[in-house]
Amino acid sequence: MKTKQYPPGKKVFEGRYTVRYGDLCSAAGVPHLTRIVGGFLGEVAEWCAHAGYPPLNSLAVNESGLPGEGYDGAGGFTLVNWPKEVEECVRYGSYPARMP
Repeated sequence: MKTKQYPPGKKVFEGRYTVRYGDLCSAAGVPHLTRIVGGFLGEVAEWCAHAGYPPLNSLAVNESGLPGEGYDGAGGFTLVNWPKEVEECVRYGSYPARMP
């Protein structure tokens, strides 16, 4: 299933497309995992890297609006490139509907 792509030429603002860990965990029905969600996001990063996808985990942020410590290096993605990786993730239109 194709997802809608972000229009080319428009600037992606990270805060508009990110989700805080607490909100992500609540939406997934596991609000008690907020403090340990980083391990799961690391698995998502590895899956994205292996499949050649932009890092979906780049969209998950802590209360300060930035990714946590575990983001740097997970799946080979880096905090230095985080804004670019968010933009690539938002613009990418070919994620599968489900993770295998």
